[in-house]
Amino acid sequence: MEPVEIAAGRFQLRPWNKHDVDVVGKALADPEIGRWAPPSADEDAPSWLARREQRWATGWGPSFAVTDAVTGEVFGHIALKHVDPQLRSAEIGYWTLPDARGLGVARHGLGAVTRWAFGALDLHRVELRHSVVNEASCAVARAGGYALEGVMRGYLPGPETGFLDAHLHARIASDA
Repeated sequence: MEPVEIAAGRFQLRPWNKHDVDVVGKALADPEIGRWAPPSADEDAPSWLARREQRWATGWGPSFAVTDAVTGEVFGHIALKHVDPQLRSAEIGYWTLPDARGLGVARHGLGAVTRWAFGALDLHRVELRHSVVNEASCAVARAGGYALEGVMRGYLPGPETGFLDAHLHARIASDA
């Protein structure tokens, strides 16, 4: 799959690149991002970026830096994961850097990537999962038109050795 850019109003979504190593390092070190999307033990910024490039190349998971459309400053991340052309489905995930929280970064990114997934990729279903206690992510999902379909018990790795329940939200292409 060829990387693309997506205009999203005051935001621009573009593929991650090697010049983003510092901002990815900040994200991987952010306790709030790590609370909901903990990096693997061997994950550092260069390997994270290399994995994003590989996912574009294989079509398995297009990944975008969400930036200010004018300045190019990186505010967050949004990606499709587990893209399945046969089932015409994928999962979507996102995070926002601390200084950009509350600016609508995740909400605008979610809307843009969802439209792109249904249009350009011809997907039928996009799922979104988050910890049941992650109220901010739940609000973004609802604002993006993702219906709450249920609770996935013990789905997400939690602190130390526990597991957390997750909300499963989804949209299908025919949703308004």
